[in-house]
Amino acid sequence: MDNLKNVCAVCHQPILESYYFCPNCGANLREKTAPVSVIMQIGLYALAVFVPPLGFVPGVKYMMKKTTQAKRVGLITVLLTTISTVLTIWAIFAFLNKYLSEISGLGLGL
Repeated sequence: MDNLKNVCAVCHQPILESYYFCPNCGANLREKTAPVSVIMQIGLYALAVFVPPLGFVPGVKYMMKKTTQAKRVGLITVLLTTISTVLTIWAIFAFLNKYLSEISGLGLGL
């Protein structure tokens, strides 16, 4: 029991340094680290590219973490989401302009 050096600030029960939550009262002892595995990064980047607006939420979440790797992943996700959103909006407007010009060229009076 040498590794029981800390006590919970809420219930004052002995805890291990590796605990995220107190086993007695459930108090949050420290922030959980965000997973930044390669698979997680691929998923985040795919979300940012293929579903542009939804990439902002996890990107900002990762940018607020303490580790530099998580911050970097969050920044890349936000940048990819921004670029993908701008390109999607540009493509929609280009399609609409082309469609409207074809309709006006037919002389349907719309």
